[in-house]
Amino acid sequence: MLKSFLITFMYILSACWTIYSQPKHYIGVSHNLDNSVILDSANIRITYSLEFVEDSLNLEKKWKDLKILLIGNKVQNFYSYFGRQIDSAFTTNIKGTKAFKQLPLSEGVFSERYDIYYNFPEGKQTVVENITRLRSYLYKESFTLPEWFITGDTTTLLNFHCHKAVCRFYGRTWEVWFAPEIALNAGPWKLRGLPGLILKASDERNHYVFECTGIEKLKQPEPIIIIEKAYVAASNSAHAGSREKFLKELRELHDNYVNILLSMGYYVMIVDKSGKIVETIEPTNTKFKDRNISYPVKIEVEERYKKIPYNYIELE
Repeated sequence: MLKSFLITFMYILSACWTIYSQPKHYIGVSHNLDNSVILDSANIRITYSLEFVEDSLNLEKKWKDLKILLIGNKVQNFYSYFGRQIDSAFTTNIKGTKAFKQLPLSEGVFSERYDIYYNFPEGKQTVVENITRLRSYLYKESFTLPEWFITGDTTTLLNFHCHKAVCRFYGRTWEVWFAPEIALNAGPWKLRGLPGLILKASDERNHYVFECTGIEKLKQPEPIIIIEKAYVAASNSAHAGSREKFLKELRELHDNYVNILLSMGYYVMIVDKSGKIVETIEPTNTKFKDRNISYPVKIEVEERYKKIPYNYIELE
């Protein structure tokens, strides 16, 4: 079923992206996996489903993603399964004659485009993030572990006896369930630091809910790759920075969406409710002008000057 879903998705192509078709800070991101570097080999693969609310003013609209956590000998890697499939298709396509055009997955499914590498470099973690197709960030940070409070509550998940723990972390209060039977200091996203694998995690408003759907001991080791070079190759505006710099630019995009897109070299088409183009705005950054003429962003008239509600997983 998953395979047929992905095949269907790969043929849903279009020349334009609309502001309503995907989370606002992700636009047309794809990478060439041939530029990847192998960091480690994983013997365990953990799968998490993710359901998240991108717009805090529209709680009914929820997006879904499928996340993979690879446990290697030294490095752990948390990434989007759908995102890696998109990258694989893109890599195959650029070797041929047809150009690859990417759209978000349909039916409320979308690939959150970030990779987290725990213990790379040793003693730190590396995060590779995207804001748009022309903005990629790679930053390294020291381990910041949540300060957990383990409650007396218990439950059973995937036939494992689990304990409840809560914490305040990067602007959200998180409630998680971890399994001491699975002696791994690991969990979804940046949540870790408990005596057992985290099987479920949700913030207090249920805007982000991760739930483990499978744990697999691999018969053949799976390479843990970093697409640092792929990110650089995909974006002339890519730059290594800091978590604070990334979050600052992400907030700027939400506060001034159209002008930031124009400054990145995007064409913006203003459309009415029928989809008729009423105005085409050329980018203020001419460096990528020719490159982006085939990939304009469509925005409805009433959204032209609106700020986008900020509900990123890291609020502070």
